Amino acid sequence: MGIIKTFLLEYGKRLEERSQPIVLSSRIRLARNFDRFNFPAYAEDQERAEILDCAKHYIKKLKDFKIFINLSTLTKSEQLALQERRIISKELLERKSGTGVICSDRASASIMVNEEDHLRIQVISNGLQLRDAWRKINDMDDVIDDGHYAFSPSIGYLTACPSNLGTGMRASVMLHLPGLGMAEQVRHLVEAVQQIGITVRGVHGEGTKALGYIYQISNQQTLGLSEVDEIQRLEHIVRAIMDQEMAAREGLLKHNRTQFLDKIGRIYGMLRSCYTLASEEAFEMLAWMRLATDCGFIDERNRSGIDRYMVESQPGNLVVLYDKDLSPEERDAIRAENMRIFFRKIQDLQFNT
Repeated sequence: MGIIKTFLLEYGKRLEERSQPIVLSSRIRLARNFDRFNFPAYAEDQERAEILDCAKHYIKKLKDFKIFINLSTLTKSEQLALQERRIISKELLERKSGTGVICSDRASASIMVNEEDHLRIQVISNGLQLRDAWRKINDMDDVIDDGHYAFSPSIGYLTACPSNLGTGMRASVMLHLPGLGMAEQVRHLVEAVQQIGITVRGVHGEGTKALGYIYQISNQQTLGLSEVDEIQRLEHIVRAIMDQEMAAREGLLKHNRTQFLDKIGRIYGMLRSCYTLASEEAFEMLAWMRLATDCGFIDERNRSGIDRYMVESQPGNLVVLYDKDLSPEERDAIRAENMRIFFRKIQDLQFNT
């Protein structure tokens, strides 16, 4: 079994640990640079190789980080699979040399080397666990630093992009907001939070659309507030959004119940009987089943399985997990078969109507 497949399977197990309604995951990411090297975009190949060696030297002090992935050795499907899991970025793949990602054994933390900055450290936790993610990444950061980061007493951490100066931290939460989406309230939400330094993006980050009414909510401010203050502020905003989402869902069930249940029932039936299913279509349909679970129409113990299939049904993941090249038609057939097997094991929807 290849290292990427093993890693993806371990990641999949973690997805099933603490699945929660509305909030899919929390992520903390830190941008860090060593003080004696140029930023990656200005470094020659030799210097980028030295940066990679330096990163390995300090990261090896983290006892759980034993998986080093050299991107140049990966197939296109393996690269895509890691992107789909948010382990690496498109920008990292566009760099020509000296790139890599170092991951923890449990697949909950990873460090990209030589992307926009020397290090992009990230921790992802299921549900709303920003504070837990911060504690983990702060401990990691302290071990790696050892006084070698580029840092200014007046500005904070120095980064390649001025928007990251200061804490160098991006905290984000992945939210499932079908209630607000169907009530056409998301645009107003986006406008409101942008005024207080919070950004809303699609499921795959900047410039992407919100498939399945799934959005990333993250901080924009990295100067003037401490990491803890910024996390607390984001958490407060997320909880307010969650309350709005619950109210929107209750409104849909009260005022549009027949149409709402019909949509869920139709998708449930299609997933139990389909024989071909495209990637984006599957993602959208699984998001509806996640909503059905949150509403109590499907046993909540199935939510973690739905979350896992939302990731593992993406094109790169299917190819890697099945250990063979698959045409788009073959992927669509396998994806549909997986859905049939999974949803036929689930008892009939409990609408109580």
